[in-house]
Amino acid sequence: MIAALLIAAISAGTWTVDASQSTLRYQVTHKLHLVTADSHEVEGKAVVKPDGSVLTEIRAPISSFKSSDGNRDEHMTEALDVGRFPMVVFKGLAHVGGAPVQLQGQVELHGVKKAYPVSMEVTPQPDGTLRVKGAFDVSLKAHEIEPPSLLFIEIDDACHIEVDLTMRAAK
Repeated sequence: MIAALLIAAISAGTWTVDASQSTLRYQVTHKLHLVTADSHEVEGKAVVKPDGSVLTEIRAPISSFKSSDGNRDEHMTEALDVGRFPMVVFKGLAHVGGAPVQLQGQVELHGVKKAYPVSMEVTPQPDGTLRVKGAFDVSLKAHEIEPPSLLFIEIDDACHIEVDLTMRAAK
């Protein structure tokens, strides 16, 4: 029943990210504290084909992620070498046929592409938009990123990514 409602709500066509209502977040853990940074400069789209297959690409500038500490943000942008690799990009392929939607995704971070399966909850909204939420972890070292350190202690390798997007049907 839920799958049928979801399929009916996600019509074929192109859906675009409404950046004003969307957030990408990362969290990294240091032995002394948890670091959270958000970006609201998210752009992207999803193309839903009549057979229910979905192709998606979402991206954000690395420099747009902000925590509560500008100095920390600067260290992260240095570690991620934003001069050479200014964007984080997610590309995914799925088939709408159930809830949650299972994406076979690829994250390009620091110039390195790695595959990650991602489970996304897609919720139709009364205004005709779709709310898309999900979370997954990436390995900094797998993306050839030397984890930054504070007081000579590196942050953990796992970087938790949270996605909260509002998608609008393209006109």
